[in-house]
Amino acid sequence: MARVLIAWELGEAFGHLARCLQLTRCLIERGHQVMLVLKDVRLPAGASLPPGVTILPAPLTPDLRPSPPSPPSMPVNYAAMLRFSGFAHAADVAARLTAWQGIFSLACPAVVVADHAPTALLAAHLAGIPHVSIGNGFAIPPDCSPWPSIRPWETISHEALVAAETALNEVTQAAQETLGYQTPATIRSVFAGPHVLDTFAELDHYGERPDGNYAGPIISIPKLRRTTWQTGGDGKILAYLRPEIPRFISILQALAKLDAQVICIAPGLSGADARRFATRRLRISLAPLDLEPLLEQADLAIGYGNSGFSTQALLAGVPLLMRPRHVEQALMARQVEALGAGKLLAGRIEMNAVQEIVEEMLDQATGRQAAQAFRARHRGFSLEQALERTVAVIEQAVHGAPETGRPWTALDQQEIPKTWIH
Repeated sequence: MARVLIAWELGEAFGHLARCLQLTRCLIERGHQVMLVLKDVRLPAGASLPPGVTILPAPLTPDLRPSPPSPPSMPVNYAAMLRFSGFAHAADVAARLTAWQGIFSLACPAVVVADHAPTALLAAHLAGIPHVSIGNGFAIPPDCSPWPSIRPWETISHEALVAAETALNEVTQAAQETLGYQTPATIRSVFAGPHVLDTFAELDHYGERPDGNYAGPIISIPKLRRTTWQTGGDGKILAYLRPEIPRFISILQALAKLDAQVICIAPGLSGADARRFATRRLRISLAPLDLEPLLEQADLAIGYGNSGFSTQALLAGVPLLMRPRHVEQALMARQVEALGAGKLLAGRIEMNAVQEIVEEMLDQATGRQAAQAFRARHRGFSLEQALERTVAVIEQAVHGAPETGRPWTALDQQEIPKTWIH
C-alpha cells in the first residue's frame, strides 16, 4: 500500500477531473491511500469520492487565471503557454512551490501523479519524491529540443521556440534560487520521468511519438446522471459546448432550428438562458451526463475539441463537428480532421451557416465511416485496461524509489532550502 497524491493544476472542463476520479477509484481498490489536490474541488452532480479520500484545493496564483493574450503574442509552444499560465513571475512560482512543500509535508506521498500540474511536478522533483506525469498529450511535451510549435498552421521560427523555453527557464531558475537551491532544475528535466499518455497515438496533439507510453483514454466520470433519447427515427445530435466558445449563441440557435433531436450539455450556461433556448427537440443540461448510452444512438457529436468528449464520440463511431476555443482544442480538432472523422467549424460563423454544415454532416456518410473505422481499430480497448496500465506505472515509480513517502520536513538539514528553515 502506498500514499498517492494526485495533483491537477492547469486546464479546464471535466476531462482532468474524470481522470483523477477514475484513477482514485482504481488506486483505492488496489489498497492504496489517495489525496486529491485539485484546481477545482467541485464534483459534478452524482459523482462521489470513495471513503477516506482527502481533497484539497491546488495552490494557485493570479497569473493562473490570465486574460487571453493578444494575437501578436500568442504562445508558440508549451514553454510559452506556461508563461501565460502562472510562470511569468519568479515570485509567483516560488510561492506555489512553497505551498506544495506544505502539502507534501502533510501528505507524505510515496508518489505524486501530476495531471497538467507543472508546479507540483517541479516541487516533487526538487523534493526527491517519485512522480508520474499523466495527460492527453498536450500537457506532456515530447522529448525534443526545443519543444515543438503548438501552432502548426503558422510559421514559427526555431529561434522563437528556443527563446520561449529560455524565458521559462529564467523564471523557474530565479524562483528556485529564491528558495535556496544552488542547482535549479528545469521544467524540461521534470518531464524526463515516467509518463502516461491517456490517449491514442493518432490523437496525440503533437503527433505520434516513438517513445510515447500510450495507455488509452481514461474518460467518463462514474455515476453521472443518465437521460435517454426520445422515441422516433429522427437524427440524433449530442452536443457538449460551453458559453465561452466563440459564436456559442449562433450554434445554439442553429441547433434549435434543426429537424433533429438534440441533447446539449452546456456547463456554465445560466438556467435562464437554458430555458430561453430549449425547445421540445433541443434539450439542454447544465451538468455533465453519462455520455456512453447517448453516443450509442447518436448520429453526430458537436464539441469544442476537448479530448474526453471527442475520444468518446470516436470510440462510439460517431463523427464530430468541432468549434475550438483554445489552441489545445484546435490541435485535437486537426487530428480528428486528419482522420476524416470530423470537421472544424472555423471563422465568424452565423446561425444559418452552422445549420447548413450540421445538416450536411448528417447526410454524408464519409465522416461516419471514418469514425466507425476508428472504433473498429480500437474495439479491444477498455477503460479498465487503461487504468490498469496507468496504475502499473504509478506502482512501478513507487517500488523503484529507494525511499518513498518522505515528508519534506524529514529531509536532511543540508537538503532543506534555507528559506524553509524557521
